Amino acid sequence: MLAIKINDIKTFMNQLLIGDTFDAFPMAEASIAAFSTFSIDGRINKEFFDTDTQDILTRNGAFYSRWKDIKPFVRSIIRGKLLPLHLKVVFCLSESQLSVLTDSSIILSTDSTGIQGYFLNIQYRNHTLLCTTGIARETFTMDKKPEQFWDELVLSFFRHLDIDFDNL
Repeated sequence: MLAIKINDIKTFMNQLLIGDTFDAFPMAEASIAAFSTFSIDGRINKEFFDTDTQDILTRNGAFYSRWKDIKPFVRSIIRGKLLPLHLKVVFCLSESQLSVLTDSSIILSTDSTGIQGYFLNIQYRNHTLLCTTGIARETFTMDKKPEQFWDELVLSFFRHLDIDFDNL
């Protein structure tokens, strides 16, 4: 697990809420504490859609809504001059989605069978922005290569975006 503190909160929040940096990421959940507290479950309700769309979602292995589709709702809640008291966004990538971000042979070489998701948690509270990583597994294993790989991928992603951060 990786824990990092974002030093330039304004730039990061612009990338999260205004830019398209995280738009393709599947969002598992979000919560915003502003004038009220709002919780968003990112799971897709496939039965909402017509049969053709359901088939496409199933073929693509889509389980969570993309951040791009949820972001406007989050922005509408925190719009204004007042900062939220708390903001939490949890992204969850599957192995197939992760392979799009990097060379899939690296993922396969980690013997990562049984991984249910790669998580990136973003949490703003008390004028502090923290990001943590994690992996959900079906069973316990001593193999930490997938966690290390995910941590390095997130660090590399943040460096590529010129995000100012400190490891905790």
